[in-house]
Amino acid sequence: MQPIDRKRLAERRMLALLEDSGLPLPDEVEYGAACVRFLWLDLRVAVVVELDEEFEAADANGAHTREGITA
Repeated sequence: MQPIDRKRLAERRMLALLEDSGLPLPDEVEYGAACVRFLWLDLRVAVVVELDEEFEAADANGAHTREGITA
């Protein structure tokens, strides 16, 4: 999987997790070299998702997928 595709997949998964949990969506999403950053500006909160080799292994090993979200 190409790095940009991995970042987009991580973004979709995080946004789905937040939405399903009833939590607010971030104000901004930034792509770093090997991570995706989610920023809530008024709350001064950031979540950084680091993308390593295990990220893709989760898909290969049958990780949970949310209905309606396609990789």
